[in-house]
Amino acid sequence: MRLLPPRNWRRPARQLLGLRPRDFQTILGIACTGHGASLSLITSDGVIRSSVLDRWSGIKHVLLLSRDEDAALRMPMTDVDRVINYLLSYGFGHFPPTRIFEETILEWTTWLLRGSGLTLGDIDLVVTSDSHFATCEGRLGKLLHQWFPNAWLSSGIEHHEIHQRQAFWQSGFEDAAVLTLDACGETLPRLGNRALAGTISSMDASGRCVTHQNIFFPESSPGLLYDITNRHCGFRTGDEGKTMGLAPYGEPELFRRLEPMLRLHPDGWYEFMSHHELERVYTDYVAPRKAGEPMLREHENVAYAGQALLEKIVVNAFKAAMRLTGKRKIAYAGGVALNSVANEIAHQATMPDALYVAPNPGDPGHALGCALFGAYEIARWPAPLREVPEYLGPTYTDAELAEAARASGFAISETPAMAEEIAAIIANGYITARFAGGAEFGPRALGNRSILVDPRPAEMKDYLNDRVKHREGFRPFAPAVLEEEAAEWFELDARSAYMLRVVAACAGKADRIAATVHVDGTARVQTVSRAENPGFYDIIRAFRAITGIPVVLNTSFNIANKPIVETPRDAVECFAGTDIDVLALGSVLVSKRPLAAYHVPRVAHATDAAPHHGATASVPPPPA
Repeated sequence: MRLLPPRNWRRPARQLLGLRPRDFQTILGIACTGHGASLSLITSDGVIRSSVLDRWSGIKHVLLLSRDEDAALRMPMTDVDRVINYLLSYGFGHFPPTRIFEETILEWTTWLLRGSGLTLGDIDLVVTSDSHFATCEGRLGKLLHQWFPNAWLSSGIEHHEIHQRQAFWQSGFEDAAVLTLDACGETLPRLGNRALAGTISSMDASGRCVTHQNIFFPESSPGLLYDITNRHCGFRTGDEGKTMGLAPYGEPELFRRLEPMLRLHPDGWYEFMSHHELERVYTDYVAPRKAGEPMLREHENVAYAGQALLEKIVVNAFKAAMRLTGKRKIAYAGGVALNSVANEIAHQATMPDALYVAPNPGDPGHALGCALFGAYEIARWPAPLREVPEYLGPTYTDAELAEAARASGFAISETPAMAEEIAAIIANGYITARFAGGAEFGPRALGNRSILVDPRPAEMKDYLNDRVKHREGFRPFAPAVLEEEAAEWFELDARSAYMLRVVAACAGKADRIAATVHVDGTARVQTVSRAENPGFYDIIRAFRAITGIPVVLNTSFNIANKPIVETPRDAVECFAGTDIDVLALGSVLVSKRPLAAYHVPRVAHATDAAPHHGATASVPPPPA
């Protein structure tokens, strides 16, 4: 790690050793890898804000590049070739959309600071990493000092060091085993120019981090194995959740062939065929599916095999983490941690005293890892020993939300009983979107940028897909359940606030919430407490009062191939361009018909507007 003084620093650099925690008050983390870009702000008085570039820009999977680096991408340079080869061969299948760092960072950071009373000049520590395409100190140090003139600049934190901080400092644990798993980080001279695919460490609230095991790319990379599986099924980087959703439709015939070749080691490593050999095995079994081609039974079996192999690898890594560190609590991050099915299988196989999976555990969450590193290991602020909340996006005033509602041109209603009104509309079979508070930082919509529908009719899944989401029919939708009643509906022994655990529905319950239960009888559950999100909690509680069901179907407020909405304008545009019936925008309801129309159970009407985007929507029967 390197720490450079501000542009206007006049004291000798050696006096850095005398800096005290109070000398850093406002810390900005900046991150960009081939999997996403983000910003995070932390202040000494407890304010935390974070933003992912694709939502702020409205472009999914957008990559942040510096202007110099963007020009260099057209030149035959070895280091650039490595980036391009990764993106083309192991990533998107094409060069992703880009934004230029120099043209983006000031506007984006200013937006992140909105309403905080802070300016760019108030930031006194900027933390980045040399593994990031756009923020290397050697390339952009002078520019960062120009834009943030009073900030010290820290860079050179390794990729997996950031994942470790994502996992531990968000957890609220006093000490824990820290597990990171992904495809790979940067090549590291200290390791003979090898790249890491994972680490097993122990960490405590003093900031002491001891790495007990390094797991190397490519020979022991769970992320690479899953990426090959994902691409063979016809999906792109960032769409691994599709493979996870497809896997339960498959059969184990291909997995049974591959399983004997997987050798798990007690230190968390595994040995398997090379990624080239795996590609050949998959191709001999079935040709790679191209986007838009039919999904064959054999592709479902490929998804099953990749998922089952990953589950075994993750279980072994959990066991190794507890064995090598002697800890009974696990904090977990890295892109593989988004595989909520593997998370739960590993949890059940090892039964740690506590498991914390970072809500935004992959590279798009790196900025928060950088900022937390700055707060607790550079500035040496005392650790708060509580979980970092997930609703970290900037908020909007009631006046801003009301203005967006008026500009929509749709009917606007105000009601003192907002939760009860929304619950009744959902119970009558209508599609409602909710925009409230700060956006979720991670990839799961957890109630503030959500689309909510009745979970009871099985037909609601296809109805929602036809009218709004337009995504693959094999992908499940998630239930949001009142935390205190979760164990009555799902085989869940603890809270699951971030949709990162997949568990079975309890006996006799699946048919009552059929739209949220997958083909294998499981669900990616979100538990909702009043403390974490009182407005969303009250909607579910009001829905229970009407239906007896303490569950609603919760999916992200977006359409296929677009990021989750971030701003009031995004919300109104998505609402206007889809067949969402009602939009809860802060304290007002925006609707396409008079609100009284949604107090009647939904039935097919000849006067109903034709569905958008050429969809043919089958209207579900009125709820029983």
